[in-house]
Order: sequence, then C-alpha cells, then structure tokens
Amino acid sequence: MDKYFNVILMKKKIIITVVALVIIGVIVVVTNFGFFMDLGMKMTSSMQHRDISKEQAAFTLSSDELSKSFTANKDEANKKYINKSVLVEGAVSAVEGVTVSLDHVACNMDSTQITMLKDFKPGSKVKIQGLVVGYDDLMDEIKLSQCVIK
Repeated sequence: MDKYFNVILMKKKIIITVVALVIIGVIVVVTNFGFFMDLGMKMTSSMQHRDISKEQAAFTLSSDELSKSFTANKDEANKKYINKSVLVEGAVSAVEGVTVSLDHVACNMDSTQITMLKDFKPGSKVKIQGLVVGYDDLMDEIKLSQCVIK
C-alpha cells in the first residue's frame, strides 16, 4: 500500500510541475509577444523596408509616359518598372484619402507626407517619387506605394 501511495504522489508531482511550467511559459510568451513577433518577422522576412525618399529614382518620366508604357506592353513594362523607384511628374487629377492620382497613376502616399496633401488641387503640377507595385488593367491604373513629394 505504501508503494502504491508513493507512485500516486510521484505522478501528482510530475503533473503539477508540468502544469506550472506550461503556465510560466504562457506568461513569458504573453508578456514578450512583441519580441517573439519581431524575431519571427526577422527570421521569415527576406526583404528589408525600403526608404524611397532616400533612393535615387531608377526612372524619371511623366505620368503619361509611364501610363503609355503599360498600355502598350504590360509584360515589358512590368519587367522594367515593378519594384523600382520612379520619379513621376504630372497634373493632379484627384486626391482621395492618402492617394494622389496623376491621370492613370495612383500614388499611395507615405505617412510622412499626408499633411501636405491638403495643398494639392486638381490640375496642379507635382513630382512624386514612389515604388511601382503593380498595374491594374481593369482600372487602367499604375499603383505606386511609399510615395513622397519631390
């Protein structure tokens, strides 16, 4: 009987130890969640954030020239411009939220530039540098992100 009691007591100690370790592990993960997220992002992300405002533009052209290159040959334009920094000059056709449109070029502005958007009026000429992220052939629109005013 004494041997049976010791076995039960040993199993209870093991269970209590495992439960305590799980609780401690959960507390550590919850309190350091940001650390684990950052670590996970660093381990899985192969691309570092680019600062477009500090980059030399790979191409300088008008919004019409950029638009014509995509409508003429979408595949060639994708190879040439996608993931490249471009400096685009054109007339503002619309400002909606954080997006400035230069005819068929939609410039999603960087968060540091948002306060300047109130000064943009349709028809005003601007130079905007951004990263070409895609072409929407349904809307006939070139998408730029991380855009800054030059």
